[in-house]
Amino acid sequence: MAQLSRHGRLAKQYWETYRPRALEELGTPEEQQEYFVRLDLRLTELIGSTAERTLQTVPPEQRAAERNAVRAQARELVYAQEVFLPKEPGTEHREM
Repeated sequence: MAQLSRHGRLAKQYWETYRPRALEELGTPEEQQEYFVRLDLRLTELIGSTAERTLQTVPPEQRAAERNAVRAQARELVYAQEVFLPKEPGTEHREM
């Protein structure tokens, strides 16, 4: 089974902490791992494509200087949409 990058590990940790019922509904530990491997790949692609689209709006001479900031913004946006899903009732007090 493929290893998770930091994106997949963060998503899995978030679900373990704040979405335990949804995690359980994914099935066996192997099925859960498969889900997070696929999610990890999707997150990596989404972050990359979002960052590239944003960089196209930056003047070419500034792209190198802006690349890290744009990538961080893309990661934040994608995480908000794909990883940090609503917390299940009763988990709001937990901390990762």
